[in-house]
Amino acid sequence: MSDHPKVDDAPGIIWRPHGRGWEARWQCRTDLAAKGFKPKSTQLWAGIEPSAKDAAFISDSCRRLQDEMLLFGRGGLPTPVSPFDGTLRSLINCYQTDPDSPYQANRFHTRKWRDSLLKRLVAAYGTEELSEIKARVLKAWHKDWSSDGAMSATGSAFIGQLRALFSFGATMLEDPECDRLCSAMHKMRFPGTKARQVSITAAQANAIRAKAREQFGWASIALGQAFQFEGTLRQKDVIGEWVPISEPGVSAAIWGEQKWLRGITWQEIDENLILKHVTSKKQKEVVIDLKLAPMVMEEFWLMTGIHPALLTRDKLPAAGPVITNELNGLPWSHNEYRRKWRLVANAVGIPKNIKNMDSRSGAISEGIMAGASLEMVRHAATHSDISQTADYDRNQAKATAEVMKLRVGSRNKPPTE
Repeated sequence: MSDHPKVDDAPGIIWRPHGRGWEARWQCRTDLAAKGFKPKSTQLWAGIEPSAKDAAFISDSCRRLQDEMLLFGRGGLPTPVSPFDGTLRSLINCYQTDPDSPYQANRFHTRKWRDSLLKRLVAAYGTEELSEIKARVLKAWHKDWSSDGAMSATGSAFIGQLRALFSFGATMLEDPECDRLCSAMHKMRFPGTKARQVSITAAQANAIRAKAREQFGWASIALGQAFQFEGTLRQKDVIGEWVPISEPGVSAAIWGEQKWLRGITWQEIDENLILKHVTSKKQKEVVIDLKLAPMVMEEFWLMTGIHPALLTRDKLPAAGPVITNELNGLPWSHNEYRRKWRLVANAVGIPKNIKNMDSRSGAISEGIMAGASLEMVRHAATHSDISQTADYDRNQAKATAEVMKLRVGSRNKPPTE
């Protein structure tokens, strides 16, 4: 094989033979990998010859990972911790700045959402002494936040945030007032939001796919809908999300000061058309045999012109995000994808109260109606505690395949009299 491609200003890069071409990987220093830096090694690109855009991405990723690794080696940046004085404001400050706070483990958009709740808490009740907050006070706050039941989701969000604050204060700050409030909230019950009662059916998913392609020219939305419904996947796991470059994680796409993370990539589909993807919510690997997903295989057929029975992995793209916007070739933003999906859904007559997020519940409902046990569906949908064992992971792949077979078999049965 000839010499590997050249990419300038890419510290830590290594090249390995990959099929008929090459694979570019970033490699951590062995001493820092032994101390716990992650990732130890990660694939950045695979193919014959990187384009100028590919080379820029490889260089940017290498420099960013190298900087993060070197910062780790120096012990990282110190995080100032605000003093705790017994007020709700100071508890919130500690929660947001303490390096051991669970807040630090939240993703960018989760932190942004929590910040909006915390800002309102500080504005309304920041000067309140924790010792003065009693059960009746919490009840009154919840009633106000939920507009006496009219906005139950808002009320539930604030109560959930208070639980997290008091739990942090009780455990990390060892504050007795937080411990008291944790105990009180554990015993209290607040009116919550009702579970959604709607879902997308296979017929509706097929209608969306057809309309997206034929009327709007959005094959990416058709493929995204196929992955969501067949794979029981959340929208974020399919299309990913854009976050600031400063956020941790290696990206397959960069635009301006943002990078794309957590969506499915072509690298995650192996030679047997098995998708292995780590979910965004629970960080659990799902294993999906795409050959058992007729909607996805049909989209591949339309993409490549090759019948699913003859399709091989090398006929699909080697690397990069799977779902990209036709206008710019970049992954969709959440808001724009949701807006375009709604236009397609309206065009096929799907009621306004049914949303893209209901694709997952539709897949789960189809599995149950097809005869899959609740336990199998639970495995397939990753409805489980994150601390499950490696044996459970193997069960997940098997359960997903069995549920998909049952779903497709039930979908193709003729209607009964």
